Amino acid sequence: MSQVVEDTMGKLLIKWVGSIVFPVILYFILPIDDKTLTHHMAMFLVITTWMVIIWAMDLINDVATGLLLPVLYIAFCAVPSNVVYNNWFTDVPNIVIGGFILCKILQSTGLGKRIGLGCMRLMGGSFVGTLLGLMLAAYIINPLVPAVTGKAVIFCAIVISLCESLDFKKGSREATALMLVAFLAVASSKNCFLTGGGDLVIGMSLVDKVLQTKTGWLEYASWNFLPATLYTLMSCGIVMLLLPSKVDKVELKQALEARYAELGPMLKVEKTAAILMGITILLLITDKLHGFTPGMILIFISFVAFLPKVELMNAEKIKTVNFSPIFFIMGCMAIGSAGKYLKVTDWMANNTFGYMENLGLYGASVASYIIGVIGNFILTPLAATASFSTPLAELGNALGLEPRILYLSFKYGFDNYIFPYEYAVLLLFYGFGYIHFGSMVKVLALRMILTIPFLLAIAVPYWQWIMQ
Repeated sequence: MSQVVEDTMGKLLIKWVGSIVFPVILYFILPIDDKTLTHHMAMFLVITTWMVIIWAMDLINDVATGLLLPVLYIAFCAVPSNVVYNNWFTDVPNIVIGGFILCKILQSTGLGKRIGLGCMRLMGGSFVGTLLGLMLAAYIINPLVPAVTGKAVIFCAIVISLCESLDFKKGSREATALMLVAFLAVASSKNCFLTGGGDLVIGMSLVDKVLQTKTGWLEYASWNFLPATLYTLMSCGIVMLLLPSKVDKVELKQALEARYAELGPMLKVEKTAAILMGITILLLITDKLHGFTPGMILIFISFVAFLPKVELMNAEKIKTVNFSPIFFIMGCMAIGSAGKYLKVTDWMANNTFGYMENLGLYGASVASYIIGVIGNFILTPLAATASFSTPLAELGNALGLEPRILYLSFKYGFDNYIFPYEYAVLLLFYGFGYIHFGSMVKVLALRMILTIPFLLAIAVPYWQWIMQ
């Protein structure tokens, strides 16, 4: 017993030493000149790298690191507190809080179980069929709900209830596969439409400004619907390949039928929850008309859940909602704010774009993709889109290459991530604890690699043809 404890402590010590030594080495090899790369910029890269290693090795609770990260930027990078904490004044906290409450409502009322079990029964009890059903559902909702986080909240709640109804334990292969397919279906298919996410709208407007054009919704869809659909199929297919279910189809179908029968007729609380869900989706779909953000909508729905005669939430139920992941999410978002304030993005751009001059369209597209992948480690999608879209478009013009192809390749780079902190939507899915970290990394790493041949063989040739 003592030997096992000693071995565990030894491995933990090695991890801690490695997590500290590597960032220290990084600091001394960075070309700090206090002009293009300052001491504070270097410290930002060191601190961010240290946190990435800690998350990868699971050395400290995520909440603790989320709380610490903004403080480190303030203390060692001279970033003002109003910069690192500015994300608390955005819509994100409302989305997270409202999303967690919505999930609890779907769980506590049983509506989530009914939706999840009904979905699987509809597909004949096949696990793979259920995964494909999730992907199809994401495509139906995607063009209607502009906010990717709004879509994520809906699917996250359904998958969690589905896992609970079938006793798929947190971290199990089945729970991980369901969560990852739901996430990838939402995240990948958003590239089909200009309204798929706020970062797409911002990025395309910046490119249009450089090119003095105006890209319409239908025009953008003509460029991206087909490539993004194939990309989504590839992404979800990787999950099915690497995480095949061990559940026997016959046994799964029998369990589904038995569990669905146990639900009985639809109860009043389920009907009430269904009405609230319908109103939520309707409000998310029509956000362009009423002007309410997704976070405002979710908080409004959460409030309505407490009202007399509704009573889907109360003082006791709200205590069972785990809000702690919000501190991890908001801490991670400080990375983008601090990086932008310190002009780390400018430094990255100046040191990467110059190498693309003689690469040609295909080589420059891959380089743009790689820039997106690398930038994802230290910036949020919105921060990176705002920082890199204009320089990429200008570079394409200067090199005689199609700027929109470089931009779209870059956006596919930002759609690839390894760790949850890199993308708020992945943080939301991962924060519930159903995804096994190691399995997630394998799936996302393979997806990141396969996206390069996807761009070279499918996306770039298609864009080159359609944009002529």
